[in-house]
Amino acid sequence: MADQRVVVVGGGLAGMAAAVALESAHGPVTLIEARKTLGGRAGSFEDPQTAEVLDNCQHVLLGCCTNLLDFYARIGVADRIHWENTIRFVDPRGKTHGLRGGRRLPAPLHLLLGGATFGALSLRQRWQLARAMAAMLRLGRGGRAKLAETAFGQWLADHGQSEDLIERFYEIVLVSALNEQCRRASAGYAIQVLQESLLFHASGYRFGTPACPLGRLYEKIPCRDVRLGTRMTGLRFSGQRAIGVELDDEFLEAQAVVLATHYQALDKWIPPELAAADGRFAGLSQLESVPILGAHLWFDRPVLSMPHAALMGGPLQWLFRKDSEGRVVHGVISAARDWAGRPKDQCLDVLVNQIRSTFAAAREAKLDRGVIVIEKRATFSPLPGVDRLRPAQAPPPGGIANLFLAGDYTRTGWPATMEGAVRSGYLAAEAITGRKFLAADLPLQWPARVLATAKSE
Repeated sequence: MADQRVVVVGGGLAGMAAAVALESAHGPVTLIEARKTLGGRAGSFEDPQTAEVLDNCQHVLLGCCTNLLDFYARIGVADRIHWENTIRFVDPRGKTHGLRGGRRLPAPLHLLLGGATFGALSLRQRWQLARAMAAMLRLGRGGRAKLAETAFGQWLADHGQSEDLIERFYEIVLVSALNEQCRRASAGYAIQVLQESLLFHASGYRFGTPACPLGRLYEKIPCRDVRLGTRMTGLRFSGQRAIGVELDDEFLEAQAVVLATHYQALDKWIPPELAAADGRFAGLSQLESVPILGAHLWFDRPVLSMPHAALMGGPLQWLFRKDSEGRVVHGVISAARDWAGRPKDQCLDVLVNQIRSTFAAAREAKLDRGVIVIEKRATFSPLPGVDRLRPAQAPPPGGIANLFLAGDYTRTGWPATMEGAVRSGYLAAEAITGRKFLAADLPLQWPARVLATAKSE
């Protein structure tokens, strides 16, 4: 493919990862994006009232996100990530409980002291959690794959995890990672998140947030032909092949096309007879979309002194400080099905009241302004058996031979995360070029390596 153009449609993380990987393989690449900025759901927008650059929603990454970190290194922004080793849980009374990871001990010993003294949980709950973590550790990567068809709620019940522990720990950690209630999610994916972030490698626990608006990370990606504000109007086919992309005023001939758009838009571009012959499209209509709510809040005084807070009382699950004083904060509600249709003012009242009741500094604070952003189709739900519906990036025999898919909904081995999106782009680039781009997972450290009895394939 070295002298043949590849057109990548969609400038979110999946499309950017595909384009950057393909560009490094020395082939001509054109990346087109309908918006005027890159990033997609993990991007930013300009507030029409103030011209301030705001993120669609706060995104965080963990040290186990090896491909996302590889992508940041490729585009030269790895130094713009602020890292912490402590996650700050805040209970409804405003008391902070830090879960700290040790810097020098290997996994899972790095969390031994922090877990034993984690005051957000009772001694009984800590013992239950320790037993469950030991069971997850013994599963290894191979064992968790066998739980893909099992609901995590069933696994928790089978392993004696109490309802109060589920509410005070599992829901807080996993709802944000999976964008789904943890009981509904596949046990395979829920355990994957906990294994990779807590149990396998001490670096997996690092908690990272961008030190600038997300959109600023993508301002200078190493792809020479990036066309923003450019909308694809159609795909042109010849037989079982895509021969190019139609724009408003131009036709881009292509030897291969990567569609890195939302899965619900694919039927707009693929003729029914071609989709029927390509098994990748058969299960897409059965994927369930789940919304995420982001709340940008400006107060008249500082309300949050710490960089972030994992809130144990809901409905806000996370709160992030967005300025040096703590007057500007951003709140997140994942799996926000109950919020998608609510009026903005009603949302603001509920969220501001939660902040006031939780943080003493906010008791008398006045909300100067609030912006609610609800991404109604943020991710697919990682329900048991969902991988049967997720398509591969490369076409199957008899499918559209040179049409490739990228997106966190594709078969990446990860749930719908930024890591999964980048993996999908790399996998699409691998399928096109035959070159290796996917970064390896963090290795299991000793003693995790010894304790994991079910080995990966």
